[in-house]
Amino acid sequence: MGFFELFSGTLAALYAVVRNYGLAIILLTILVRLILLPLSIKQVRSMREMQRIQPEMKRLQAKYKGDRQKLNEEMMKLYKEHGVNPFGGCLPLLSQIVVLIPLFQVLRYPLKYMGFRNTAAQGAVPEWVARDIGGLLEKIQNSSLAQGLEHSAASLNNFLGIHLDCSAASTLSGKADATIASDCGSGFVTALPYLLLVFIMGATTYIQQKQMQASRGPGDSAASQMQMITKVMPIMLMVFSYAFPAGLVLYWLTTNMWMIGQQRLMFKAAPALPAAGSKADGKVSGKAGGKAPAKAGGKPAAGKPASKKTGATPGSAEGKPTSSKPHPSSKKKKKR
Repeated sequence: MGFFELFSGTLAALYAVVRNYGLAIILLTILVRLILLPLSIKQVRSMREMQRIQPEMKRLQAKYKGDRQKLNEEMMKLYKEHGVNPFGGCLPLLSQIVVLIPLFQVLRYPLKYMGFRNTAAQGAVPEWVARDIGGLLEKIQNSSLAQGLEHSAASLNNFLGIHLDCSAASTLSGKADATIASDCGSGFVTALPYLLLVFIMGATTYIQQKQMQASRGPGDSAASQMQMITKVMPIMLMVFSYAFPAGLVLYWLTTNMWMIGQQRLMFKAAPALPAAGSKADGKVSGKAGGKAPAKAGGKPAAGKPASKKTGATPGSAEGKPTSSKPHPSSKKKKKR
């Protein structure tokens, strides 16, 4: 039993509980997100720590500007000291790909990973025949999901008026993949629910990426990269989803909805650090240090005139007015 069969078996087990293919996909998505939750928490903690060490990183970049090797060594020491993984942000994306590829195959060829084989000629409508197998894979083969996909795939794939094994591309062109047994239909009206599903998936992807970008704070060096990802990734996913089975788009949409709620709670529990020079920093420095200190020599800050009431001059001590009366010793000299 391989990795893909693990997904088909889990999907069959969830379908046996809810008796709805679309809900089974949604529950599978939630199960995957729960398994990956510790990784998501670790990512947020690493991101917050990266924000905390930004000033130190900038100091090292300025100090070793001409020595790339030394800079890399010092940066790695800094990461190790604070327990930060600079590539931690890539792990959730890689985990998504690890789940996405097998789920794509399972939703496109479900019976293939449930103990069946295709006996039809290449390019023809598939004819699935049960293989002689045993063990856990035999149980998956005899599950209600496998039997439903074998005998009544059209009705089983129907979820809220959408066939989960069809795509927006197949409904618009009227040329469904030959490996899809159900009738996807054709025309713009038929394709409208699929296009709407793709659009909502792209919109929730944008919201989720924007949420992640805002959580990084203005002082994060990766903010510019996140802006590019926020703009490109939703469009790229919508282009791909145009030809993906609707079941896979439903999986990605559910993932986005889950991540938006999860990130909202996690970022609220661990708020972003204020950037240097922000209002929050200004309040603290104002309380601690009071007014801005005068420059060397007791001179006031440039551009601030001396007070008219006191008549203070730049050379006067502590801003006190200088006396206009002559010194008593000068009177004695005149009398003599």
